[in-house]
Amino acid sequence: MKKRMSVILSVSLGLIFLTACGAAKESYPHKTQIAKHPAPALEIVEAREMKFLIDPAKVGYSAEQGLTTIWEKVKTFTKKENIVLKEKKFDAHGFTYSTKVYYDTPKGDLTKLGYVARITTKYLTGKPASAALTVKFIDRDNPDRVFSSMPEEEDVAVEENVGPAANYTLDTYLEKSTKVDVDLKEIPVTLADFSLLVPHLATLGLDPKTKLVGVGAYSIRMKPGFAILPGLPFPAGISMEAWLPVEAGERAFVYDFSFGYPTGDYYDMAETHIAAENIIQKIYQQLDKEIGLPKNAEWRGSKATYLRKGGLSFPEYTGIKSLEMRSYKPPQKAKDGTISFNDDPS
Repeated sequence: MKKRMSVILSVSLGLIFLTACGAAKESYPHKTQIAKHPAPALEIVEAREMKFLIDPAKVGYSAEQGLTTIWEKVKTFTKKENIVLKEKKFDAHGFTYSTKVYYDTPKGDLTKLGYVARITTKYLTGKPASAALTVKFIDRDNPDRVFSSMPEEEDVAVEENVGPAANYTLDTYLEKSTKVDVDLKEIPVTLADFSLLVPHLATLGLDPKTKLVGVGAYSIRMKPGFAILPGLPFPAGISMEAWLPVEAGERAFVYDFSFGYPTGDYYDMAETHIAAENIIQKIYQQLDKEIGLPKNAEWRGSKATYLRKGGLSFPEYTGIKSLEMRSYKPPQKAKDGTISFNDDPS
């Protein structure tokens, strides 16, 4: 009897394992989105981004070296899996630098309502060069609300994000965002100030006099190459980013690997969607234990979610003070006049 029970248990465990693996292999987020949103709803989705978060403890805390290590590991893995990547010529001056500061009320009201307000500032030679405010709306439980959000804002865009989920499957969620330039001499402070830039913020029922508190990350980005996807007339750009504490930006606290592409006709791109999802899922399934951030499924590929909900503790952002940091070297042109990695701190 014991032997029979043992056999039954072994078979049951084997079926559970196969079921889990099978579910992971059949994890296609674009099919989930199409099932929820029949044509033509998703035609307004302008781009898709595949995301995976990485643990500095596993690849090194020094940002430039850590990013290089991640790229080497990804290249080795994708070559073994016959995944085609196109590499750019490496140039150490290709790293780009910025600060990314997320603002909310002291009680976190924007987050509770599904909004993210971020100011990205690019620094060159130790001084701010440009700044932009991005406001996003996300509702993972009621995605239809994303389509109707911020109707009065100009230049709004809907993007799909794909990242880790439970049991090594993939998660998908939509976000709607708008982006406006910020005058470096008039950085917003109160909700009323932010609302002058994005008027929709004034419709949320919050006190306009409330000062928004910022939590900042210092970003070092590397764009080492492209993923080759079928059905696209051009390759999909790969981006890797390290985030460091603003006040002591020598040790990264999170990295990410991502690539994205414009969607065109979302419903007529199954070949492209499947290829992209297969790449990020294979990386998640097979590299997570080696380099992945702990509890990766909780963060869904979002560094901002990890920053706000990962138990991290950073002081309120009051501005960069360590301007002598080695990371502020501006990108320099190569002999052929090109810069290795696109200088885009978005």
